[in-house]
Amino acid sequence: MVCYCVSYTRVGAVNDKRKRNEWIPIALGAVFGAVLLILVLNGGMCERYNKRMQRQQLMQDYLNSLRKK
Repeated sequence: MVCYCVSYTRVGAVNDKRKRNEWIPIALGAVFGAVLLILVLNGGMCERYNKRMQRQQLMQDYLNSLRKK
C-alpha cells in the first residue's frame, strides 16, 4: 500500500510539473510578441532623433549668429 501511494504521488508530481511547464512557452511567446510589437511600432525613433538633433543644431547656429552681430 505504501508503494502505491508513493508511486501515485510521483505521478501526481509529474503531472503538476507538466502543467507548470505548459504555460512557459505561452508566456515566452507573449513576451517575445510584445517586444517585437514595441520595436516595430517604435521603429522611427532613430529618424526622429536625428531630425531633432538637426533642428537643435540649426537653432544653436542661429542663436550664435545673432550673438555675433
